[in-house]
Amino acid sequence: MNWIKAGRRGGGLRLALAMVGLAAAVALSAERLWLAAVQPLWFDEAWTLAIATAPDWRSVVHEAWIDVNAPLFYALAHAWTAVAGSSDLALRIPALAAVLIAAALPLVRRVEGLKLEGRLALSILILAWWGVDVFLAGRCYGLLLALTTAQTLAFADLARAPGGRRAWTWASLAALSILTHYYAAILVAVQGLAYLASGRRAALKTWPAALAFAPALAWIAWHAPRLKAYAAGDVAWHAALGADQAAGMAGFILDPSAPALGLVAALVLGLGFLLARNRAADQPTALWLAAGCSLVALALTLASGVLRPSLTARYLIPAAPGLLLGLVLMAQGMRRPALATGGLVIVYLASALWPGRLDAGLRSQSPYGFEAASAELTRQGVSDVAFAWDHEVTALIPPDTLARLGGVFFRRAGASVRMHPVVTRPGDDVNRLALAAARGPRPGIIWIYNRTGRTAAALHPPQIASVDPRWTCRRTGDESIGALACWRR
Repeated sequence: MNWIKAGRRGGGLRLALAMVGLAAAVALSAERLWLAAVQPLWFDEAWTLAIATAPDWRSVVHEAWIDVNAPLFYALAHAWTAVAGSSDLALRIPALAAVLIAAALPLVRRVEGLKLEGRLALSILILAWWGVDVFLAGRCYGLLLALTTAQTLAFADLARAPGGRRAWTWASLAALSILTHYYAAILVAVQGLAYLASGRRAALKTWPAALAFAPALAWIAWHAPRLKAYAAGDVAWHAALGADQAAGMAGFILDPSAPALGLVAALVLGLGFLLARNRAADQPTALWLAAGCSLVALALTLASGVLRPSLTARYLIPAAPGLLLGLVLMAQGMRRPALATGGLVIVYLASALWPGRLDAGLRSQSPYGFEAASAELTRQGVSDVAFAWDHEVTALIPPDTLARLGGVFFRRAGASVRMHPVVTRPGDDVNRLALAAARGPRPGIIWIYNRTGRTAAALHPPQIASVDPRWTCRRTGDESIGALACWRR
């Protein structure tokens, strides 16, 4: 009834946004749940599953240290799978919940200086932003979106009115963001410097809140040797960015469903804001500062990808909430805010709810995974598996970690299979290495390959059955990227 009364008082935009947002939440959540249930896990999700199903917390910490990523999501996944199980759907549900929480945050907490219709629009943009993509996988990205959304709103609150409680809130969220993904540290540093510059003496008085970063700094110090090893040039698996790739990533983080549309929407809104700005609109500096910090963090992150081959588009997620806030601020600050805000919401929902998105989500599922290969070898009743993850960093991974990873789907299926990890390096012929490692009464082979990288398969393509005709093989993916499952007749 309150919404109806609001509409009668001239809040028709609020009512419309609320109804559209609710419908979008239901549609997108149902779509994502279905996809999460039917799509096999891709490689990174299998890595999550291997750590999440480790036998105890000591093993979780050890395996998280072996990996290049931050540890918080692995810890949460371990606790979650102990309760919900380790099915593909169960592993992906936390990401869905995190995204819904991220979308709800502008509504459940007051954003000083942003009207209710602006908060509704921001909520819908966050919800529509993720669409159907890797952010709802069994990885940290949904959690990262939720934490950086809360962090960005907390920063705006802190910049508006510096204080001890607000500083502790922002610092705690910022530390959790870093423990979720290390690239969040760039946004944290930009926000921290902006807070000190804008708050000055009042900001300095809140220095005890910096103690909230102690756990994150302690973990990074312990993890530093592994991070240094992964940073070596001979194991880098991402290409350095050129200007065109950087622009593409900028569009991607504005709207992953339609990067070009996101860039166009931002340019049109920016131009419209400059030409038709309502100077009487009350928009606190703190909100613009939060949006500006995200823009600077985006630029710095892209610059890091130009200087070093270490960046992929999803690492830009920490900047997304602030960028979306900036779009809403521009729409709300124009002379016709209802028209601009409504148009912005329509653009984002159109790309997220486009009927082709569902089919595209199915077709774009990465073939770089080995769940189907494991299922095939389980059906064949293999006793032993030679497991070859043909990747630039494989030489850095201990054999016992590779064995745990390779056996994750067999263990989940209750199959007793001995794993024999195959360590690969560029130039190796994995066909012969895998055949040499295949042993036992009913041997099998899993070879995960990417011939577009600096891998062994780039020189020696997978052809187990051609080298030894006694073997039968089935491929997931294509000749460039995929996985080979082989068993001996």
